Amino acid sequence: MISKFSVSQALLALAIAYFAYALLSLTKELPSIISAIDRTTPHITTIIDEVELVRVEVAQVRTLVDKQVPAILSQINNILPLVEQGLMQGEAYSKQLPKLWQHLDNVEMQIQALQKDLPSILRRVDAVVITSNTAIDELAKWRPHSAKYITAIEYTREDIPQYLTRVENIVIDAKTIGSEASSGLISGFFKGVMSLPFEMVAGLTGIVDSKSRSAKYLTADDVSMMQEKVLVLLGNHTKKHVSWQNDESNNHGKISKEKQFKRNKQTCHLIAFTNYFKDQQEILKEVMCKDKDDLWQVM
Repeated sequence: MISKFSVSQALLALAIAYFAYALLSLTKELPSIISAIDRTTPHITTIIDEVELVRVEVAQVRTLVDKQVPAILSQINNILPLVEQGLMQGEAYSKQLPKLWQHLDNVEMQIQALQKDLPSILRRVDAVVITSNTAIDELAKWRPHSAKYITAIEYTREDIPQYLTRVENIVIDAKTIGSEASSGLISGFFKGVMSLPFEMVAGLTGIVDSKSRSAKYLTADDVSMMQEKVLVLLGNHTKKHVSWQNDESNNHGKISKEKQFKRNKQTCHLIAFTNYFKDQQEILKEVMCKDKDDLWQVM
């Protein structure tokens, strides 16, 4: 017992000695620890201040979020019907997809059928090309003869005015032209119109008012060109304007369709004739309607 007691005391003494040594070591380190704490204390104060600022900013953010949340929720509520509508439309489109696929299948079948018929179509095209080439060759052969025919026609046109002048004199002597004889336009009707049938221009002799300056300065060929051009304009539904020019008289003009209407169940147009002559300009407007024979007449 005495021996055990002595060992315990020895161990206790060693432990007390080690603890005293540790305390002594800690005492030596206390100045540096205190210095480190002193250096850290200002930073801790700064950190505390910054933490306080962060808390304030967080509180402001929370307040702002609380204010905006109702507006955001309201926008979400407004968007929800649109989303539902989009979903419904998507479902409707998805229901149409089978029909679309079927239609595409039909188109593909038609394309396949067309591909089968393509060789025969190409053979027909080749036949048309061959026929066209043959026709072109024949036209090339006829071209020299056409030039001769055109020359002969030009000679014939030079002789026509003489015959028409005789016709004019006969009509004047028969006193069948009434008041038109004094307008100076009958000569234009008989001498100027070469390319139009008589029945087509019979109703167009009044396109130039006999009391206008145009009636005084326009030539018979000018009036002829105006008659031909106005028929071209009236015969084309897409045209709105046509122009004419006579290099021999240096006169020219423009003919315009201003409006279309019905009169006595007949189609009518208001036609504006803008004539240029002798450094002058004059605009004449006439109403032209189709008669029972489907010919145009100046009303």
